[in-house]
Amino acid sequence: MLPPPAGPGAVSCRGAGISAPGGVAALYVDVVEDSVDRAPEPAGQNTDDLLEGLEGAARAERAELIDWLFGQGITAAEIRTTNPPLLLATRHVIGDDGTYVSSREISETYGIDLDLLQRVQRAVGLARVDDPDAVVYMRADGEAAAYTQRFIELGLNPDQIVLVVRVLAEGLSRAAEVMRYTALEAIMHPGATELDIAKGSKALVSQIAPLLGPMIQEMLFMQLRHMMETEAVNAGERAAGKPLPGAREVSVAFADLVGFTKLGEVVSAEELGQLAGRLADLARELTAPPVRFIKTIGDAVMLVCPDPAPLLDTVLNLVEVVDTDDAFPRLRAGVACGRAVSRAGDWFGSPVNAASRITGVARPGTVLAADSVCDAVRDTAAGAGFEWSFAGPRRLKGIKNETKLFRVRRNLADLAADTATEGR
Repeated sequence: MLPPPAGPGAVSCRGAGISAPGGVAALYVDVVEDSVDRAPEPAGQNTDDLLEGLEGAARAERAELIDWLFGQGITAAEIRTTNPPLLLATRHVIGDDGTYVSSREISETYGIDLDLLQRVQRAVGLARVDDPDAVVYMRADGEAAAYTQRFIELGLNPDQIVLVVRVLAEGLSRAAEVMRYTALEAIMHPGATELDIAKGSKALVSQIAPLLGPMIQEMLFMQLRHMMETEAVNAGERAAGKPLPGAREVSVAFADLVGFTKLGEVVSAEELGQLAGRLADLARELTAPPVRFIKTIGDAVMLVCPDPAPLLDTVLNLVEVVDTDDAFPRLRAGVACGRAVSRAGDWFGSPVNAASRITGVARPGTVLAADSVCDAVRDTAAGAGFEWSFAGPRRLKGIKNETKLFRVRRNLADLAADTATEGR
C-alpha cells in the first residue's frame, strides 16, 4: 500500500522582514524549517562525486547548497540525479518526496481499474509507459487516481471523467508555467547564490502552496456558478435524457488581428505573444454576461452569447478600443448564429465554423455578420442600436451554400437620441 504523500499543509513557515537585498528572497532568513520524516544525511560524508566538474567559487557554492539540502532530508541519490539540485527542497514542499511507484501499485492502492488509470495518466500529461510494473511515477501523482475512482463510484461516466482531467491538465499546465516564472522572478536578484535561491524558493512556495488549492477551487466554483446562471436546458433535452448541454441556438463571434502572421517576421516571438495576450486581456475586460469569453486561438479571441445583440455590442466595443490603440494592429470580427453544442468548455457547430470564416473575409476595423444574425436582431428593440449594410454574398470554406454578409455599425443617430434623452 502507498502511504499518502505529505501535503503542503505539513510545512510550517513564518515570514520575515523583507529588508535584505532581493525582496522576497530575504524571506528565507526567518523560515522555520519544515519537519521531514527522513533523517538528514550523515555529516562529513564524501560528496566529491556530487561536485564533479565544478571548480573554484562554483564548487564552493554547490558544496554549501548540498550541505543545506542534506539538512532538509534530501538524499545524495536525489541530488545525484537532479542537475542543478537547487529546487529539490521546493519540490518536496509540493509533494515530490523522491518516492516512485508503478501504475499497478497505484491501481491496487486506490482500487481503480488499471486500464482507466493509464488513460487518466495520459490525459493528465504523464509519460506513457506500457509496462504497468515499471516504477516510474511519483507517489504523489497517485492522488489524482484516488479522486478519479471516487467520481466513478458516484456514477459519473469514465469517458467524461477522462475528458475533464484532460481539460484541467491543459489549463493547469499553462498556469503552472506562469507560476514558475512568477516565483523565480520574485526570488532572483543580482549576486544570489544557489543556496539563496534554494532557501528563497522553499520559503516562498511553502507560503504559497497552501493557498493554491482554495484559490483554484473558488475560481472553478465561480465559473460553474456563472455557467449555471446562463444554462438553458429545453424540455426536449430533459425528456430525451441527453447529456447537458445539448445543441441550442447561440451566437458566436471571432475577432483577430490583421497581419499578425506577417508581423511575426519583423518582431520577436515574445513581443508577438505579448500582443496576443493583451488582446485576450482586453476581450476579457470588455466581456460581461450574458456574453462569455471562450478561448484564444493564436491572435484570435472567441466569444459566445445566447442573444446576438449583446454579442454585437461587445464585438463593436472591442474593435473600437483596438482602433484607438496605436500599439495594436487593426482588428476585424465575424459573427454568426445557429445551433451549436458545448463540450469541455468549447463550442462546436455550424455557427462556430461560419463565424471563423466570416472573420477571415472581413476588412480591417470592421464587423461582418451572417444574414442569420441580421434577421435575428434587425427588427427587435435591441436592433435599433445597429446599422446594417449589405456586403454581398460569399462562398465560405466548409459551408455548403453562399452566405449573405452584412457589415454592422453602431446606429449613431439612435445613440445620439438616447444620449439627449438621458441628459434631460
